[in-house]
Amino acid sequence: MRVLQINNFEHIGGGSDRVYQLTTRMLLDQGHELATLACGDTSFDARKTTVLLPRNGYVQPNPLATLRNFREFIYRPEAAQQLDALITAFKPEVAHLHIFYGQLSNAILEVLKRRQVPTVMTVHEYRMLCPVSTMFTPELGVCERCATGSYRHAVLNRCNRNSVLASSLSALECRTRDRRFDYVSHIDHFFMVSQFCRDKHIEYRPAIAAKSSVLYNFVDSPGPASGQPTPRSYLYCGRLSREKGLGMLCQAFARRSEDQLLIAGAGPMEAELRAAYAGLPNIRFLGKLDAPSLKAQIEQAWFTIAPSEWYENNPMAILESFAAGTPVIAARIGGIPELVIPGRTGLLFEPSDQPGLAAQLDQAGRMAPAERQALAEGARGLIRSQHLAEHHYALLMDGYQAACRASREP
Repeated sequence: MRVLQINNFEHIGGGSDRVYQLTTRMLLDQGHELATLACGDTSFDARKTTVLLPRNGYVQPNPLATLRNFREFIYRPEAAQQLDALITAFKPEVAHLHIFYGQLSNAILEVLKRRQVPTVMTVHEYRMLCPVSTMFTPELGVCERCATGSYRHAVLNRCNRNSVLASSLSALECRTRDRRFDYVSHIDHFFMVSQFCRDKHIEYRPAIAAKSSVLYNFVDSPGPASGQPTPRSYLYCGRLSREKGLGMLCQAFARRSEDQLLIAGAGPMEAELRAAYAGLPNIRFLGKLDAPSLKAQIEQAWFTIAPSEWYENNPMAILESFAAGTPVIAARIGGIPELVIPGRTGLLFEPSDQPGLAAQLDQAGRMAPAERQALAEGARGLIRSQHLAEHHYALLMDGYQAACRASREP
């Protein structure tokens, strides 16, 4: 099958980019022909046909360049032209979208519709319901005010970078999309990466129910553990941003000198957190690690921690922790409870509840090695049952076929 994968970025900056790469490589390994459209400088796999665009740099010293970039945030003619040429040359049988808004823009939807290419989309977040994609702001916490389509709330609350300009641009992009490039009419099938994500979208966009399915992310098959877990040593790995609950997590460990917290990753909160906790020897910042180094840290942790405060969906950090045989302490929010099951794969606390987190850390700290090992085996078992490539591939192909059938319907 000739498959066209489309994503904002060619290389990994977040979990959705990792899924884009993993999906592309899995399809190549299965013998499919692949083409990709993304922003970047070099291809991550020489086996595929690759079209790369420069990134949208947004604010520039030249005001005219900034205005052009703002326009291309909503509709990027270059992306439309490159996609049109790629379709002509590659003749895809299905197009698979990941995150494309903000860089490639809604221009690609117009081209795919006009060229009658069956189209699927992996819904990694909540852009259809929220101009900033997370349904979360630091001031309001979880927020569903814009989910009905009234995007003025994003501007009034300055949800994008606490900026009226940035928030207005995001709201304008969503309003333009709804009027000219409505996802439900332009996309033939939606892959939702958690049941929670599917239910939340159906709550506000009921038409999605008939053209969507749950497709969990996948990781490599669990191998034998090569590390020895260190009691009372905990690891956070992921983006360092407010919706991830890092502020509360560090505050909790500042009161627990007997426990060690390692933080792997980078993001907008990194400098703030490093400065605030520089004097605490039990909180260490590891920076962004390569895959082998991160795996080693996960295997050495007693538990990893996912303290998210937004509607997290199917975090790769949790899946990778489970695959390495490390159970997880996590917030009970979004799709996380579909993975972290108390007594089976880890421990849960209520989001933003620091005493609740402390109670679960106390429980984890008291665990005998055998009890912790039982959770580790449960975590590996969950990966084997529904998060391996072969399971993902079967459901992926079902969705591709559904999109092809839907595109032929009058």
